[in-house]
Amino acid sequence: MLSKIRMAIVAVLIAGLAVSAFAGYRLFTEEPHRDPPVSKATDTTDDGWQVVSYRGLTVELPPEWARLDTTSCDGSTERWGPAEVDPCSVDVGLWFLASATFDPGSGPGVHTAPVSANLPEGGWAGYVTRGKIVVNVGDADQAVVRRILQSVSQTI
Repeated sequence: MLSKIRMAIVAVLIAGLAVSAFAGYRLFTEEPHRDPPVSKATDTTDDGWQVVSYRGLTVELPPEWARLDTTSCDGSTERWGPAEVDPCSVDVGLWFLASATFDPGSGPGVHTAPVSANLPEGGWAGYVTRGKIVVNVGDADQAVVRRILQSVSQTI
């Protein structure tokens, strides 16, 4: 009888050890969810540009740009641009996109942008990829697009 009790205790201890090992494994291997769900201005540069953070990236944007509400747009994305721009337009502003589904028409960097509603004389557009995020930018001023793309950095 005593040996059966010892066997039951050993079995319970082994089962408890297995459950504890699995719980510890999950605790230390699961990806932490520290990324902000939305982008936000977190700082400003010496010349007044705002520093915006999104999912481990930071980027510098003109001071007059704001986060745009894209909930009414097809394919809602995280977007910044001039306040007077239609949040669903696709020619001026900044978009944070998933690199897995991004299908560019050209290589990374700055390229000319065609004439559009917000760019009546054409403009400039470009993108950079950092990890799982693409930063896509468009504006009438080439210097603005270049500065934004050059400012993109990924936190370690």
